Amino acid sequence: MSDSSRLPVVDAMPGDQPTSPVTGCCGGLRRLWFAGAALVAVAGLGAAFFAGRQSQNATVDLDSLPLIDATAAVASEDYSIATGPISDRAEGLFVLDHNSGLLQCHVIYPRLNQFMASFTANVNDALGTGGKGGKYIMVTGAANFQGSANQRLAPSVLYVLDTSTGNFVCFAVPFSQAMQNSRKPQTGTLIPLANGGASLVPDRDRLR
Repeated sequence: MSDSSRLPVVDAMPGDQPTSPVTGCCGGLRRLWFAGAALVAVAGLGAAFFAGRQSQNATVDLDSLPLIDATAAVASEDYSIATGPISDRAEGLFVLDHNSGLLQCHVIYPRLNQFMASFTANVNDALGTGGKGGKYIMVTGAANFQGSANQRLAPSVLYVLDTSTGNFVCFAVPFSQAMQNSRKPQTGTLIPLANGGASLVPDRDRLR
């Protein structure tokens, strides 16, 4: 039998504590993880705060912008249509029949929800096409006319171009704001103001 009294005995020094390298490593990683998470949270809150401030400022700026009016025009093989402001309450719908050359402008009275004003003209006559149908495009523009209270022109003009010849004409609308205010219907003739041409060859006689 072996004598246990002969085995070497190692005495622990006072103050020595057993350490585990694995436990110390994991504790450091936890502290680093919590510190990183805290930094990410603070950065996220700051970004959200400044984004909200910028969004609020953008909303205020948009509300302070002035309103605008938009016009539109589109054409097909047989018809062209366009819109333009006729009064401070309504716009006009321009319709052109390419085959007959008939040009119409209809204006709705907002208080009545009905088309109460109608104006017509013949584009073939204005462009001198001899009553033959053509291929047209048209667009509205703005003009500030001076006139009497009884005979004022709408703040829109209509430009019609014959794509086969390059000739164009400008029409005005003799719209009465007073009749609209009194809810009375009105009809009339679109007024051809001026003619021109988009030919690439200049007319030297006219330039002299």
